[in-house]
Amino acid sequence: DSERVMTYRLLRFARGDQTPLTGFDQELFIPPFGSWTTAQLAEDYRAVRQSTITLLRGLPAEAWTRKGTANNLSITVRALAYGIAGHELHHMGVIRNRYLS
Repeated sequence: DSERVMTYRLLRFARGDQTPLTGFDQELFIPPFGSWTTAQLAEDYRAVRQSTITLLRGLPAEAWTRKGTANNLSITVRALAYGIAGHELHHMGVIRNRYLS
């Protein structure tokens, strides 16, 4: 769910919304997934990832440098996009190392 939250922030900032956004407790977003099957997790992962990619591909050039404030930190749309990608890479590495090695 972190990708959903980060993409929501990215969308708001890309559209020029300057309303400061509060932080979120990522631990609250973990429990529901514990009861999901591997197939459900994979389906959700693909849907969220595709939605993020579609949003990013559709952003106009000027949106990438727009800034917003989240969790009392100023951040650009570009930085959020890189953060989303890095977060996904991190978790894929964890899956590879813990479950596929």
